[in-house]
Amino acid sequence: MTRPTDPSARVRLEVAFLDADQAAPSPAPLSAADDGACLTVMVVAAEVDLRRYVRECLRDRTDLRLVEAATVTMAVTLAADSSPELLVVDAPERDVLATLSGLRAIVIVDEVPRGTPASGAHVRLLARPFTAERLVAEVSQLLGAAPGADGGQASRTEGPAA
Repeated sequence: MTRPTDPSARVRLEVAFLDADQAAPSPAPLSAADDGACLTVMVVAAEVDLRRYVRECLRDRTDLRLVEAATVTMAVTLAADSSPELLVVDAPERDVLATLSGLRAIVIVDEVPRGTPASGAHVRLLARPFTAERLVAEVSQLLGAAPGADGGQASRTEGPAA
């Protein structure tokens, strides 16, 4: 009599890790019709996990198109092509605000310094840890609520996710 092979013995898992200077494959480009209907949000963070978390938090905002950058240099280059309406920036990459100073931004910080106003006209501070609801509320304050907030589709992501 033959014994069946343990199913877990036949499973093979491969995981690819990207360095900060490597680009992940880009998703299919958006059509011109989709492009005009979306507001572009650029997420600037060296940490892949933070960019992924922000993307997940904003997935129900179907009116947003996300562009990701791992470095300030990459962000400036992508901004020339994508014309973002909002930046979501991890504190170590906040130098991008000097270069792209005309844009509204949410800066993710470890702690909001005492005496800092709770909100600004163009730049808001968001202390970590933060919830998806809090990030969405900050985005809505700066960009406005999602039109017809139906929440069924994921937001679109473009650009290198390095």
